[in-house]
Formats: sequence, C-alpha cells, structure tokens
Amino acid sequence: MINTSPNGHRCELGIIKSFVESQNYNLVGDVIEFGTFTGGSTRDLAGMFPDKRVFTIDHFKGLEKTKKNVPLGSDWIENAFAIGNPLYEDNSNVPKSIEELKERFSGHPNITMIIEDVHKLKSPSDYGISKIAVCNLDVDIYEPAVSSLEFLSKCEWSEVFIRFDDWHGGEPEYDNHERLAFSEWIEKYKYEYEITHGGYLGGAYVKR
Repeated sequence: MINTSPNGHRCELGIIKSFVESQNYNLVGDVIEFGTFTGGSTRDLAGMFPDKRVFTIDHFKGLEKTKKNVPLGSDWIENAFAIGNPLYEDNSNVPKSIEELKERFSGHPNITMIIEDVHKLKSPSDYGISKIAVCNLDVDIYEPAVSSLEFLSKCEWSEVFIRFDDWHGGEPEYDNHERLAFSEWIEKYKYEYEITHGGYLGGAYVKR
C-alpha cells in the first residue's frame, strides 16, 4: 500500500510553477483542472501560466452522494459547491450563474471551460486537449477523483505534476477519498511517482 503521507508539506497553488520550471522534471504541456466552482484557482493558474492553455472541468451541479464515509466536520454534502445552491446566496465569491463565471474569465483567453460531468467525459481530443504538464484536482470525494484520474490517463503526457486540494494527509477520516483514488490509480497503471507534498494540500510528481 502506498504511503500517501510521507511528510506534512502543503502544496499551495503557487508552488506548482517551481516544479514546472525545475530542471529536475520534464513537465511539458498545458494545465488541466477538475473542479472549477468559483474559478479562483482557475484564474490563478491562467495568470501563473499565460503561455499555457488551462482546461477547467465542472458540471456545476455540485457533489454527488459518495458511497464512502463523509468525514465529520467536512462540507461534503450532496449538491455542495453547485452554482445556484441557496447555501451560497449571500457569498459574493460564488458566481450566481455560469455566465457570470465566464465573465470572470474574460481577461484570461487561455482558459477553456469544459462543462461536463467528469464521469461522462469523452476523448481528450474532443475538447482540444493535447499534452498535459499540470493537473489541479479539486473534486473532494472518491468517485469523481477516480474518474478525473482515469481521464488524465487518457491525456498525452510523459511526466505530470498533480496538486490535490483535499489530500488531508495524516487524517484517517479522509483516507477513502483523494488519497485512495490516487493509490489505486498508481497501482493500476504502475506509474512511477513521488509524493512531494503529503499534508492537507497534496502534491505528486508522476511519470509513465
């Protein structure tokens, strides 16, 4: 079994750039993000990598009901993080519509929104996706994390850096979500990997 918490390092979004620029890795290609919601990280990635395309994927209907345990204290309830959810009515950070979110992206021509259920994604070429260097995974629960990583396997890459927004290393109640999905994916495809960040925000370098 993979040790998914070899350290307590947090992979803040800005750290990704140092990996892409490092001579120790060969991270060539664009950026893919699973889980858009407010678009904050999407815009940050687009600004961080103005010469790369940023593909961000979400159906904006919120979380599905997971078959795994829901950690106490988490906000992982069904339909959470859906645009139009009354929970966020007074939260100005949450766009009221997909059109409003598109307006927020208007200053970033390198962003491509893919409005689709991650379980129903087609071939990467259908969306204009070619080689990928960076993946930002923010889908929280196990099932969409599995489908996101399966789609990533269909993309073209030899080396990729993956950031996990809900890794929760060292927190047993989160064992069955992003970290489990990653472990199963690595074991299924026999990829080489290095978990660079094993804390709350995860980070992993993966090589085919």
